[in-house]
Amino acid sequence: PLLVPRETTEDCRIGEYEIPSGTRVLINAKAIATDPEYWEHPFEFRPERFLNSSIDFKGQNYELIPFGVGRRACPGINFAIPLIELALASLLYSFDWELPPGMRIEDFDMEEAPGITMHKKTLLFLMATAYTST
Repeated sequence: PLLVPRETTEDCRIGEYEIPSGTRVLINAKAIATDPEYWEHPFEFRPERFLNSSIDFKGQNYELIPFGVGRRACPGINFAIPLIELALASLLYSFDWELPPGMRIEDFDMEEAPGITMHKKTLLFLMATAYTST
C-alpha cells in the first residue's frame, strides 16, 4: 500500500536522487516492509519476529511504518491499537479456532492483492466454536 502523498517543501537529495521543492512524493510502505535489508525472510508470515523487538510501530523506526510517520501519521493510532488488541483478545478468549475440514496450515496463501490498502488475495477461512470451560 501507498502512504498518503507528501509534497517536498525544499530541494533535497535522497540517495542519488535530487528532488526539487514542490515535488509530490508517494511512499511505498510495502516496499519498505519487505526490504530484505531490514527483515529476514520478509515475504514469510512470521509474527514472532516482533516479540522482544525494540521496533516502534508508531513511526520512530522507518522499517515498520503501518500508521505513517511524523506529524501526518494516522491520528487514530492511539484509539486503533487498544481497540484491535481488545477485539482480538475477546475473539481468542471466547472461541476455539480450527481450520476447515481438509485444510492444512501449509495451504494458506498469504499473498496480498494489489491496491492502495492491503487485502489478502485469497480470503482466510477459520472455524470458530464457542469456548466452554470444562
